[in-house]
Amino acid sequence: MKRFHHKYTLPAILLMLAIALALLFNGLFNLKKQTTLPPDANSSAIGVELNQNYGYVSMHELQANGISFVYLRSTQGRSYFDDDYLSYRDQILGTKLAFGTSVAYSDESTPQQHYTYFMKKVGTNTGSLPIMVVPAVSERRLGYIKQMAQFTSMLVNTGKRVMVDLPVKYKKYFPAGVLFITASKREPNKLQYAFWQYTTNGRVKNVRELEDGGVIMLAYNGTVTQYKQKYGQLTQ
Repeated sequence: MKRFHHKYTLPAILLMLAIALALLFNGLFNLKKQTTLPPDANSSAIGVELNQNYGYVSMHELQANGISFVYLRSTQGRSYFDDDYLSYRDQILGTKLAFGTSVAYSDESTPQQHYTYFMKKVGTNTGSLPIMVVPAVSERRLGYIKQMAQFTSMLVNTGKRVMVDLPVKYKKYFPAGVLFITASKREPNKLQYAFWQYTTNGRVKNVRELEDGGVIMLAYNGTVTQYKQKYGQLTQ
């Protein structure tokens, strides 16, 4: 059997192997901690949706780590208001982040009740992004869709841009100019959808509360120029 003739040869090989394995595991660990980006797409701006379940999240840390915009969960129905909405909204003022307000539409309250409570708690300072109306139930009954459309019309009548989290096939029930967002697995049609919710299990690097996954992440479904014209500078 062939033997190593130099006493340092085998230890050197083992050391190099150990270093290579360490670098490999370190790379895999760091990869898991990287900010989650949209698959198969070169999106111009990415953002997150925040609510009270995350605890304190620093807006400055988000801005420093490639996030360009934030959606803040606000109300649902006539009684729920996110505990951290106002504090997050105040904190954003000291950053370059664009922000928007999301509201969950319940099937247990009327359009007027949704609107009255939303205006009471949030008011007109909803951010530069479109107000995002999100279904609070999974069922898509036509009566429910039409009630959501009524609520959307009330928001539109205040002069606000509004976006709904529904397939574009429901467009005929909503006022002209209402935008749509989708949670499709692939980059959506830019002529149909303004934003893309590309994951509900994302992470943001170097933001402690958002590094371990479970983050709703969004992408603007347009060009850099379009985003800047509508919502401001990118932070990436």
